[in-house]
Amino acid sequence: MKKFMLFGLMAFALAACSDTNDGTSITCGGYDIAINMAADGESMTAVINGDEMTLVHAISASGARYVGELNDTIVTLWNQGTTWTMFLNDDAPIDCVAK
Repeated sequence: MKKFMLFGLMAFALAACSDTNDGTSITCGGYDIAINMAADGESMTAVINGDEMTLVHAISASGARYVGELNDTIVTLWNQGTTWTMFLNDDAPIDCVAK
């Protein structure tokens, strides 16, 4: 019984040390995006229409902004509360909706 309890505690502890949390799925214009945030909040992994990329936390006056490069395009994902916005290079903002 003690071995079973010890195993259960170890499994729980390992689950708590996960690198990323369960993600969010959004659609921004014609882009389907799956997001997994790093546990420390300093980066995220995003799969955009099947292409995976890493975005890093960037300074933002409000909300959380993450920036990375995918296929020679600068991708910015900005989150404020439950609202997401995507920018590609310096183009106009693309509003996102949760899936």
